[in-house]
Amino acid sequence: MQGKDSSKKNKAVSRILWIGFMVLILCVTVCVILAIYLQSTFRKQFSDDYYVRHATAAEYLNRMLDRRAAQSKKIAEIVSAAGDEQDLTQRLDRTIGFSEMETVFFVNREYGLYRNAEPAEGLNFEMLLGLLEELNYNENDVYIGHAPAVIRLNAGASVIIATPVRKDGEMTGFVFVPLKLADILDSEVFRYQNQIGDCLIVDKVGEIIATSSAPEVVSHTEETFQLGLLAHSDGGDRSRKAVQELNYNLNKKGSGYINIISEEGYGVQVSYSFLNGTEQLFLVSCCRDNLVDGRLQPLLFGSVLACIFIIVLMLTSLTVVWATAKRTNMTVERLAYEDPVTGGKNLNYFREFALNQMISARETPFVIYRFDIANFRYINESYGHQRADKVLVSCIKSFREVFSEKELCVRMDADQFLALLVNDSLLDKRFDEFTNAVNADARGNNIKFPVRFKCGICQIKKHDHDIDVMIDHANVARKTIGPDNKEMRAFYSESIVDDMRKVSHIENIQQKAMAENEFRVYLQPKWDIKENHITGAEALVRWIRSDGTILKPEQFIPIFENNGFIEQLDFYTLESVCMRMKEMIEEGVEPLPVSVNQSGLLLHSPDYVENVEKLLRTYNVPSGAIELEITEKVFANDREAMIGIIHRLKLLGVRLAMDDFGVGYSSLTLLSDVPFDVIKIDGAFFASSEGNERERMILTSVVKMVKDLGMEIVCEGVESESQVEFLQRIGCNKVQGYYFSRPISEPDFIRRYYKNEKEG
Repeated sequence: MQGKDSSKKNKAVSRILWIGFMVLILCVTVCVILAIYLQSTFRKQFSDDYYVRHATAAEYLNRMLDRRAAQSKKIAEIVSAAGDEQDLTQRLDRTIGFSEMETVFFVNREYGLYRNAEPAEGLNFEMLLGLLEELNYNENDVYIGHAPAVIRLNAGASVIIATPVRKDGEMTGFVFVPLKLADILDSEVFRYQNQIGDCLIVDKVGEIIATSSAPEVVSHTEETFQLGLLAHSDGGDRSRKAVQELNYNLNKKGSGYINIISEEGYGVQVSYSFLNGTEQLFLVSCCRDNLVDGRLQPLLFGSVLACIFIIVLMLTSLTVVWATAKRTNMTVERLAYEDPVTGGKNLNYFREFALNQMISARETPFVIYRFDIANFRYINESYGHQRADKVLVSCIKSFREVFSEKELCVRMDADQFLALLVNDSLLDKRFDEFTNAVNADARGNNIKFPVRFKCGICQIKKHDHDIDVMIDHANVARKTIGPDNKEMRAFYSESIVDDMRKVSHIENIQQKAMAENEFRVYLQPKWDIKENHITGAEALVRWIRSDGTILKPEQFIPIFENNGFIEQLDFYTLESVCMRMKEMIEEGVEPLPVSVNQSGLLLHSPDYVENVEKLLRTYNVPSGAIELEITEKVFANDREAMIGIIHRLKLLGVRLAMDDFGVGYSSLTLLSDVPFDVIKIDGAFFASSEGNERERMILTSVVKMVKDLGMEIVCEGVESESQVEFLQRIGCNKVQGYYFSRPISEPDFIRRYYKNEKEG
């Protein structure tokens, strides 16, 4: 029996040892496969991340070159109007105030060479023009490219920005700026690439224009960068084909990355991006994958040790196996439910949490908030992604501090958040506390821009169980909040869906309506109440469908402003007015001045001024006959660019009016900076002053101030005789409103005001 028992035990032990050995083989196999998978995945992730960082650095370099080219154009415009040499030096001196460039050169036939505002020697106009022509320079463009070797005006400069200066249509000189791209490549933006590799600027043939201070990956002693790569490679077909691909894409102004094998056997990734607006310059970044291996080896070694440790624990203790499985489940749960940016939960977790709360706390009233950060793009661009991400982290942290465990907030994507909240009487107060806490954290990170949330709210009813539908409803409500809305919270309702259908219908027919001339120009007279006669008109648009249905402006104008169609409609109105003026002039009638509204979208169009000039020239519109009405909102973003556009419009002979004065917050500062001809007092501002002595005093002062500045003033929205009498007393002689006439069609306007005048 003992022999049999011993034999059974030996067989059991052998069976256990055999099973253990098989498990060991299986685990080792899994370990090897895992190591290969980790190595492949980690290398792919590192490669993608390196290219993304390279593309980000190239985007930064593009923006920097664009900005400096724009400044160079601005300087060229300033110096082109110089009357004499003293005026020239004064204009050059003024450019230092707005230019971020350390050194600016100006050279022309008449005065020679200037460095900033000081005369210099070493280069003349003909020499510079000859050098640029050798570089295929087009005299109509800004040249951004390789600096000729003979230019020694700024030691170390590798690239120049050359901008032609024109006077009376003739090119009289150049503004050119030498750039030390090597210094830029050593800046903080390129720190990551320089830590693990090289940064270079090359041209399309591979000539190295500039490098970071300590190139390590590829030797730069060869004639071209491509030859340097081939010299550094193993000479195999894969490397040669990769370099050929690089050659092809450099000639095609392409972007991407290639991989070659070095003669030591490790891989080299070469990322390249064309620099927009340059004479075929490229940013190139190189890194070795042995750096990846250096980071990966500890991970692989740790994985092997972990597998061996798991084997030992599995064979010796089921408890440890259970603990290991538990840890694995926790890791899977973290990956499935954690947001990598904020460290909080994600949408998957929110769905389960919300459903559980709705089931376990049936009597608790809940609402779903879907909100985003207003103008978060501005925070990203102004303060950088790292500080912007801290705002996102603060949203989750502050929510946990203010709200209870029954409530949850998660980040969905970008700056989009989702929250389940208890809908009690203190909800608004708690949300305000949450907003204040996020703003306090933002100020602690030196972010001065206020953090405001646009919230769409969906109330949860007892029979509601589809979380995704409720999230969509909250999002629909959020989208109804426009950029100018003062109220930043909106509740979902069926009327919102109806409104969205109406918006969709209008957007579907807007192009057809334009093609079929359903948009009609109406004119509202402007009246001189002192002389009691008409002085002009404002062009307004009415939408009259083919079936006779009339859509009011408030039904379609806000929609067009949101989808951008307002740009096409405003220009259509302007062209219609110009066309009508030409017809009247050909009939021997002198047209009255007409003002036309111009949206901010239209003014931001890059060819807007040229299109206006073409219209005026095509229809031979007299100077001062067209008045463009602009609201102060167009100056909210890129104020300097807008002021430049206003000055260019003035040169075309059009009059400029600030519309809706008194509605915004920056009108007074604009009066000193922008050469408006007319200031239009908004009807709401005027109406509120009628029964208020203090506001009447303010309006009286505004009228006097505007007239003292040499501008005309027009009060719109005049609807009563008492308003007319009050405006006469304070010296505002030009008005517009229903008291004199509603907007009327162009034929009615001509019959009423032109033919009567002609007959009289």
